[in-house]
Amino acid sequence: MTAKQRSYAFVGLWVLLGANVFAWPYVFKGGALTVTFFDVGQGDAIFIETPQGHQMLIDGGPDNAVLEKLGSVMPFWDRDIDLVILTHPDKDHVAGLIDVLKQYKVEHILWTGVQKNTKLFEKWKEALKEEDKEGARVEIAHAPQKVVWSKSKSSFIDILYPLESLEGKNPKDTNNTSLVSKLVFGKASFLLPGDISYKIEKSLLTEGIDLRADILKVAHHGSKSSSARPFLAAASPELAVIEVGKENRYGHPYQEVLERFEELKIPILRTDQNGDIVIRSDGKSFWVNVKK
Repeated sequence: MTAKQRSYAFVGLWVLLGANVFAWPYVFKGGALTVTFFDVGQGDAIFIETPQGHQMLIDGGPDNAVLEKLGSVMPFWDRDIDLVILTHPDKDHVAGLIDVLKQYKVEHILWTGVQKNTKLFEKWKEALKEEDKEGARVEIAHAPQKVVWSKSKSSFIDILYPLESLEGKNPKDTNNTSLVSKLVFGKASFLLPGDISYKIEKSLLTEGIDLRADILKVAHHGSKSSSARPFLAAASPELAVIEVGKENRYGHPYQEVLERFEELKIPILRTDQNGDIVIRSDGKSFWVNVKK
């Protein structure tokens, strides 16, 4: 799909408000968007709270540590989450989400439908069946789609990849099936590329997709297979965040990747060094808080 074709598709989504758009009631509760990159060890878990009070969780990390993290940002009596997104079914992204589905009432679930031959993935599928029985709306994600939570046309999550449905596919490399999204709030934006590699970064560039963002969640925990210079240059973030476990066995983040960010003068925060990373925005400016 060309960039021009893609733009036409988005217009249709906004007009139709069909299956490719989530829209929630608009209840104003404040003026700031909060994005928290949880320190859950070697894995990703990103919690988003909108000014309207909607709560979203992207990935859940490698174990149930995410439950304690959710307890630190949500009142003890609040057991509802509006949207859970799974970028891809590797353990360091899906394991914690299974526990979340058991402990919280989840209204919407968005994932790519990619299959994986593991016992953990079978548990994920069982959890999805239970959520479906309880009335959760489970959707398959692929571009072009948007998650809408406000009447403002400048507040949404834009699904950038995969470019077509991967439902039922069983690829060898699930990292490259990662759901890539851009969170937009006014003039502020967060690019969240899951665990994609150079190959998918190049594909996004070739498609002419707008990757510009103020905040970049570094792909694949700073692996040497991701964060190519052209991709970073296209994103041109003011700040990069690496979700990574302390002294992990993979050697993430790689020194050559860190040097790449330094060469491009992109500052970095890391969950292994800084703990939970909390970024608030009023749609124009950012405020960053870290635990360490």
